[in-house]
Amino acid sequence: MLAIQNVAIRAGLKPLFENASLTIHPGQKIGLIGQNGVGKTTLFKAIMGEVPLEAGQIAVPANWLIGYVEQEVGHTELSALDYVCFGDTQYAQMVASIQRAETEQNESALVAAYDGMDRIAGYEVPLKAEQLLAGLGFSVADLHKPMSAFSGGWQVRLKLGRALMQRSDLLLLDEPTNHLDIEAVAWLVQWLKAYQGAVLIISHDRDFLDEVVQGIAHILNQKITYYAGNFAAFERQRNEQLMQQQALHDKQKQQMQHLKSFIERFKAKASKAKQAQSRVKALERIEQVAAVQATNPFQFEFLPPKHQPDPMMKVEQVDFGYGDELLFEQVSLVLRAGDRIGLVGVNGSGKTSLIKLLVGDLPPTAGKVVFSKGVSIGYFAQHQLEALHLDKSPLQHLLGLSEEVTDQQARDFLGRFGFSNEMSLTPVASFSGGEKARLALAMIILQRPNLVILDEPTNHLDMETRDALDMALQEFGGALILVTHDKHLLTSIADQFWWVHDKQVSLYHGDLESYLQTRLKVLKQAQEEAKNKLNRPGSEPAKNKKQQRQENAQRRKQLEIKLKPYTQKLTKVEKRLEQAQAELAKLHALMEDATIYETANKDKLTEALKQQAVYESEIEEIELEWLELQETVEMLTQEFEAE
Repeated sequence: MLAIQNVAIRAGLKPLFENASLTIHPGQKIGLIGQNGVGKTTLFKAIMGEVPLEAGQIAVPANWLIGYVEQEVGHTELSALDYVCFGDTQYAQMVASIQRAETEQNESALVAAYDGMDRIAGYEVPLKAEQLLAGLGFSVADLHKPMSAFSGGWQVRLKLGRALMQRSDLLLLDEPTNHLDIEAVAWLVQWLKAYQGAVLIISHDRDFLDEVVQGIAHILNQKITYYAGNFAAFERQRNEQLMQQQALHDKQKQQMQHLKSFIERFKAKASKAKQAQSRVKALERIEQVAAVQATNPFQFEFLPPKHQPDPMMKVEQVDFGYGDELLFEQVSLVLRAGDRIGLVGVNGSGKTSLIKLLVGDLPPTAGKVVFSKGVSIGYFAQHQLEALHLDKSPLQHLLGLSEEVTDQQARDFLGRFGFSNEMSLTPVASFSGGEKARLALAMIILQRPNLVILDEPTNHLDMETRDALDMALQEFGGALILVTHDKHLLTSIADQFWWVHDKQVSLYHGDLESYLQTRLKVLKQAQEEAKNKLNRPGSEPAKNKKQQRQENAQRRKQLEIKLKPYTQKLTKVEKRLEQAQAELAKLHALMEDATIYETANKDKLTEALKQQAVYESEIEEIELEWLELQETVEMLTQEFEAE
């Protein structure tokens, strides 16, 4: 097991951990949570030995291999498939050995390298990597593209794929669902469930944590508290703790009443739509954890829209593409007042391009997008964070949006988004991604839109901000279009789903769970077909590899028969050596006791010293015997390979 014991860590002058402890057992899957800035990523670095400890220790078993996502891509000349395959370091070493032996024309080394490849089942690695890359959304055509051909977001996926290919006992994953679409997240959930090693995951995605982990490690006040169960179980346990704090009693009562009335109001609406039932369940969960919600530092809400035109928007026979290739063909849609749309579809199908068409950032090749008079759009996308004025403060950003808002009103408004008076006057340049995202949301809400379009709004948001956004969107009275990999948010907000696929956008008749199960089934079928194709009779590469494996196995068996008498002796010698070392260790422990050197224990000390000399002599003889046997085994192996 990995043991984090009484650890103290600082980031500059800021203490992150003080007397913090956590134990991770083999095969255990734990979610690491806490507000942004509490030290989650720093703890990962400490486990990897990249950050010094002020106190305490982190004990990692000597035989454990730790898998992690590399910070830098590197190896840009490699293909995507090779980059991911070489995440398996044993496979990478064997490939290098084969290439070296072929270059040197060393026949015996080549046989040994192929034998090593067979021993680690290396011929299966490319197929596993192809299946993994398919799950992460890569097409067959992508496999042999160089790393340099992929954008930053897709390179992040490749780094995740490389990490998953590692032969690890412990996997450290920091926000693995960022830059994935919801289909790839569903695939990753299944992969992690089947993974045999231990996993420590930093994530703000509650639904992802609910499905993957069996424990939650919560960082709060420089300590780590472990809770058994998934994230929902953590919330219930945390809620019970908070309910016992009398100081929160009045606020909890108010929050409970608000949530109960909202749930009852929504139930009446939800009963009319089969696919909306999951939203009721999500809201009922909130009722159980009102105390957790009451401690949330963010309490914002969308202002009521001034107008509600209906229909709000029409997409009429729109074509769109990049260059000569069409991405959409004859797409027609209608958005009604109050519609709550979730956009689904694999990465590359065109979800973001569709949104850019709707907001006017991209012109259609043919057809048109028509908005009704009075429609006001609040649009959130990642590139808008980059459009913030880095030299301006949050207060300056808000005052620049409306002349009707006073200085004090803007300060009060920013306070609900977690910006203190000091932060509201600080230039945005020093802000984190999460703080910039909160400011962008505040700017949208201040403008009172009646149509909100959100493209991956949660990428930089911690759990508390996501919860506040969820609550605000629940009560928003206008129309909504949402793209997100956060299954919990999508399930609780969307009433219907537009499926982007095959150059079309169509209404998906079903709930999100049925959609994801359908996509996983399609992916599994494609992976099975690829596997069958590889093993199909008449496939020459497969035939050659099979023949090579059979020859290697036969030679290995002959060598094992030849070495058997010596390996059996080695086993016996190693057992004798282990026993002698254990007895010597007992004597050393005895002689560490200060009382043995007292006059009354003189005979006991004399006997212990005699026994020590005997065991030391015996160990020396056994080690010499072991070395002679080992040299014989190595000599016979070399002679056999040279034949």
